[in-house]
Amino acid sequence: MAEPTSHPDLPQKIMIDGYSLLPEDLVNLGYGHTAIEISPEAIARVQKSRDVIDNIVSEGRVVYGVSTGFGRFAKTTIASDKLEELQDNLIRSHCAGVGTPLPPERTRRLLALRINILAKGYSGIRLETLNKMIAAFNASCLSCIPEKGTVGASGDLAPLSHLALGLMGEGKMWSPETGWDTAAKVLAHHSLEPIRLGPKEGLALINGTQFMTALGAEALVRAKVITAQADIVAAMTLEALSGTQKAFDAGGS
Repeated sequence: MAEPTSHPDLPQKIMIDGYSLLPEDLVNLGYGHTAIEISPEAIARVQKSRDVIDNIVSEGRVVYGVSTGFGRFAKTTIASDKLEELQDNLIRSHCAGVGTPLPPERTRRLLALRINILAKGYSGIRLETLNKMIAAFNASCLSCIPEKGTVGASGDLAPLSHLALGLMGEGKMWSPETGWDTAAKVLAHHSLEPIRLGPKEGLALINGTQFMTALGAEALVRAKVITAQADIVAAMTLEALSGTQKAFDAGGS
């Protein structure tokens, strides 16, 4: 992966609250020159949501994806000492993507957008896990995410699983300082600890469509730039040819 060119006008930090991130912000985050942090309001929402999961586990309640299997195994209750292993295996089993790894800009955008979604406070993820994701983003520790493999509308399960796998210290990872290496070595080089999934957290990391949304945001921003450029080119061409403006006047004849 080659690093993008410098963008000195970008802000040094963006506050993530789960609601105010714009497509232009997301595209700029991909360049790797802007750090992110989570807002105090988002922190409170994330903790409140996690308290719900912790209460479910401590009370021994049967809840889908927390203390049960997934899909056809929804009625299979999982023992309390296997809840973390359940989440680990969910991630590993969905790492089925193929093809060339995403470039760093797009991987950063995917990670940033997933952090933004988790900051809404609906997923039940632990604040500790979210902070580790933010630290990985700010250090540009980027999981190996194959370009192909998403199932589309029902969720970007494969790409998001590959994203999570690297953060868990498994599979491959890339950073500007290390290049490609094992995820464990890349995280260690940056003095970062791998994520250790708690109950429900694997599901929280892969249940979403941030892969296609990140690519869509990039396409939207690029389209807006191209549209503006087209207007400028048309105006300059008309000026150079001493053309008439009447054709562009809705009230003209």
